[in-house]
Amino acid sequence: MIKLPFSRKTQDEHQDRPSVVFAAYAAAERERRRDTAEGLDEKRFQAALDLALERLQALEAAGEGRS
Repeated sequence: MIKLPFSRKTQDEHQDRPSVVFAAYAAAERERRRDTAEGLDEKRFQAALDLALERLQALEAAGEGRS
């Protein structure tokens, strides 16, 4: 799993935050789509990824505030 700067967990801990899991999935999906015949619209993909990660991180922060 990749280590992202917004994760507070250490490299050795299991990364189970939804934003971290989703970012890893998106990185693999980006590579898969680049290898397809249709190609990939990088700008649209990145914009969608940024929006999704922003919302996931906001939900995570809201959930941490309730603890």
